[in-house]
Amino acid sequence: MNLARYRKKCIAGVESFLDFAYSYGDPQGEEIQCPCAKYCNIHWTRRNVVYDHLICYGFIKGYTGWINHGEWDMNLNVNDDLDYSRDDIDSLLNDQFRDVAQAEGVYDGPNEDAKKFYNLVEEASKELYPGCTGFSKLSFTLHLYLLKCMHGWSNESFTSLLELLKEAIPELNIPPSYNKTKSMFENLGLDYEKIDACRNDCMLFRNDQKDDEFCHTCGASRYIKSPKVDSDLEPS
Repeated sequence: MNLARYRKKCIAGVESFLDFAYSYGDPQGEEIQCPCAKYCNIHWTRRNVVYDHLICYGFIKGYTGWINHGEWDMNLNVNDDLDYSRDDIDSLLNDQFRDVAQAEGVYDGPNEDAKKFYNLVEEASKELYPGCTGFSKLSFTLHLYLLKCMHGWSNESFTSLLELLKEAIPELNIPPSYNKTKSMFENLGLDYEKIDACRNDCMLFRNDQKDDEFCHTCGASRYIKSPKVDSDLEPS
């Protein structure tokens, strides 16, 4: 119950819960009460919808005894003793793909959003390295990507960092380049566009002015020439 909702063991736990509920509970045809944090055992839905909701929203807080799904005196262990450090990846996926979780026809045919969602769920369930509980592959890569955006790292420097990390820690499960990282996060709506601004804050170089080299207001150059430091160095 306390696992990050995209860990493999949590996904297996959800499957175990559904097997138990349909075997020992009181299903109404193909439907059971959905114990997700949104439906709170009020609405009855089919198995695939309950699965999606539990992965996206998680169980009702405190629902450790499945009294609405056939558990009375049995004391089942659903990995409650496992303690993984949680991050906000599950909430991020939930927010970005909310319609996927709410749709009842996810498995009825090809659905591009559903494919993107489950691909990201798979990435979120992959360990950063064997035995790592603090980060998944997705959460660690996202942290690196956000640092790049916040501190203005170049694409080339980001790729170099990934290569260095992989060389130092071969078992590290990270993308090999900036381009691979970018494509991973485009589905999360985290892509960004770099827009230059006038050094005097007069204008932004975008839309029809995206290729201009001088500010329309103050005439300042868009680019700043870097001094040739090396030529000024005296030999030691």
